[in-house]
Amino acid sequence: MRTHEFEASLVLEDKEWSLPGQATLLIGEQKVIAALRVYGPGPEPQRGRLFLRAAARRPLTLKWKDTFAVLDTQKRERIGRGTVLNPGLEEEAKKNKEVDWDFLLALSGDEMDMLDALCRKRGTSGLHEREILEFCDLDAERLQHWGEKMEEEGKVKILSFSPLHLISRESFDHLGEKILLYLDQFHEKQPAQKGVLLEKVKKRFGVSDKVLRLAVKTLEKAGKVQQAGPRLMLPSHEIALSAQEEKILQKLEEMCYRGEFQSVSLDEIRRQFRLSRDRLERLLSLLTERQKIIQGPEGLFIHSLWLDDIIGRVRALGKKEMTVADFKELSGLSRKYAIPLLELLDQMGVTRRHGPVREIL
Repeated sequence: MRTHEFEASLVLEDKEWSLPGQATLLIGEQKVIAALRVYGPGPEPQRGRLFLRAAARRPLTLKWKDTFAVLDTQKRERIGRGTVLNPGLEEEAKKNKEVDWDFLLALSGDEMDMLDALCRKRGTSGLHEREILEFCDLDAERLQHWGEKMEEEGKVKILSFSPLHLISRESFDHLGEKILLYLDQFHEKQPAQKGVLLEKVKKRFGVSDKVLRLAVKTLEKAGKVQQAGPRLMLPSHEIALSAQEEKILQKLEEMCYRGEFQSVSLDEIRRQFRLSRDRLERLLSLLTERQKIIQGPEGLFIHSLWLDDIIGRVRALGKKEMTVADFKELSGLSRKYAIPLLELLDQMGVTRRHGPVREIL
């Protein structure tokens, strides 16, 4: 990592010495003058060890656990031996006068401690392989080993293996808790809404698609959320409908059962019931959730009872194959609606297209 400013631990040659505000750093064969800001021995003091921030006059290439010597600028004597902990400070950290002791103490540990500290520091953004390799000298194979071990111990979740992308379990679990709280508040304020758009959740918490997908999948597996298309909701949420909306819902179901959806467009239905596009979509989605209707290809809506009847009649034909003409006669549908319905039956595993005919499975 190319940097001017870094944090390190230092062991003084003489425990009675104090560090000057400026010293010469000897890193490998390089010598550079740097301003030193001593943090102190830290909350877990060890005899002779100090923590500090060094600001070099010219850029250095450093990695975690690189070693260096601190020389007295005037006498050229070695004052102490240092170890790089945080090779590069972010701009926000440079302005911050507070010391992140938890972070520095973790970086003073082993490779797993270091990776765990970096993951927690990155929060819900997660830690990418390129960032790790820039920070330290771990090779990809060893990095993979530590990632898997840390996941086994419940310290991280692996978002991807190649390249490796980790997120701390602490941050991940906290994100899940925040999503649940947000959904609860949303349902309370918008009881008539089906759920929150996933895109809105993503923007709300500033997470990537990858992190959000894993969070939703984990919450779904635990039975804490439900996803319906692009929306997310709590399983306990029931859409609050007015008496008028319940009547409209009943009429829409009856129209679908009578097959009237096949002869009128959704725009005509919307105008008939004086519904907005979003409101009609919400009511149709609710019928689908209640398993009253099924949405097939090309916007075809079919009543579930009518569909069960059609499937029963197809299987009662006593044939192994069926043409489109056969199906039109059986269902009473025009070709315009027979084809999408046959495609739905293909998707459901009732039939399988084989050239110009359908195999009945």
